[in-house]
Amino acid sequence: MKKFLMPMVLLLLAACNKNVTFPDYPYQTVYFAYQYPVRTITFGEDIFSTELDNQRKCKIMATTGGVYSSKKTLNIGIAVDNTLLGSGLLFGAGKDQILPMPANYYSLADNKIIIPQGSLAGGVEVQLTDAFFNDPKAIKNTYVIPLRITDKSGADSILSGKDFILYAIKYVNEWHGNYLRRGKDVVTGSVNQTLVRHAEYVEKDEVNKLSTRSMKELEFPVVYKDKDGNNINCTLLLTFHDGEKCAISSATANISATGEGQFVKRGEKNSWGSKDRDALYLQYQITFPNMQVSTSDTLVMRDRSVTMETFTPVSK
Repeated sequence: MKKFLMPMVLLLLAACNKNVTFPDYPYQTVYFAYQYPVRTITFGEDIFSTELDNQRKCKIMATTGGVYSSKKTLNIGIAVDNTLLGSGLLFGAGKDQILPMPANYYSLADNKIIIPQGSLAGGVEVQLTDAFFNDPKAIKNTYVIPLRITDKSGADSILSGKDFILYAIKYVNEWHGNYLRRGKDVVTGSVNQTLVRHAEYVEKDEVNKLSTRSMKELEFPVVYKDKDGNNINCTLLLTFHDGEKCAISSATANISATGEGQFVKRGEKNSWGSKDRDALYLQYQITFPNMQVSTSDTLVMRDRSVTMETFTPVSK
């Protein structure tokens, strides 16, 4: 009996492991898969390709459904439609108002999106202009390109309710990111001490986020202790010039700062992860009302602090 039972079990297992292929649906649709994305133009390098970003470009994508891959080329007509914003929308409850991107801030490469045969998605390139990057509001969620699908060719229908997109765009400059910080502070005045900040392993150094203020400016928040042990906050402003060099000043009222620094690609050799890492080397002096600090910093890039982002619009 065992001789017959074993082949039957093996046959049943083989049948269970057989790949099941489902046919395409009888109709094919086109639509926007993500209707409220936020695209962060990332200058410099990241773990993903920034080739388009460094050309001041991005791509708005549409997709097709009902098939594993399109058996023919699809043409999707698109048009900018500011009426999609209605009488006013916010990026979320209590957040900033959504504004249509001014026409002089960008151009679309075409008035259609093409999904090639054999693919499931296609896109249209957006070229951003200097006017966009010169706008202080472009570093945060402010502007969207509102697009609507107007017609299609090659597909059976436009998916209802998914025929539009509010495509938000902002940017970060090439120095923006989370850094691992180490260095030395020499404090004089109401406090007299020298502090050395240097963990055994660079991965354990304190993490500081340096944020974009403009195309050439970076904000660096620092914290010191006064004589009573209370925190004193100061935001340093790094203004880049002559390539990767920067001048350091204070962006905080009643606190002054001077200094200079330099961003060096792969400046930290065999750093965290046993790889060469980008670094900022800074020397600066800060004058507080009752004390002075002279600081030297090495900031090793950990990541660009850019993640996938979407939003949920609400009425004003």
